[in-house]
Amino acid sequence: MNQQDPKDTLLETIANLESKIEFLLRAYQSKPDKSRYITAQDIEADFGIDQRTVLNRSNLPPSHKQFIPCLRVGGRRKYFDRKVIERLFSANV
Repeated sequence: MNQQDPKDTLLETIANLESKIEFLLRAYQSKPDKSRYITAQDIEADFGIDQRTVLNRSNLPPSHKQFIPCLRVGGRRKYFDRKVIERLFSANV
């Protein structure tokens, strides 16, 4: 039987870990498409609604009638679907 050299196995493991770390870093640093998603600060600027109101409503349970769906991509920043926000707040403004 051919035994693999422990050094080769270790190098393969290190290469595998490096590729996984690179993938995670790219995912963490990625940002959603600005044409499709909007931040709470942008909502405040465009619609005049306090960003804390939007962020608080995104923390409600999905069954609540005032819930606003959001997306988190790396970090703490929340992104909201632009079409949903325009539909929600254009009717109220």
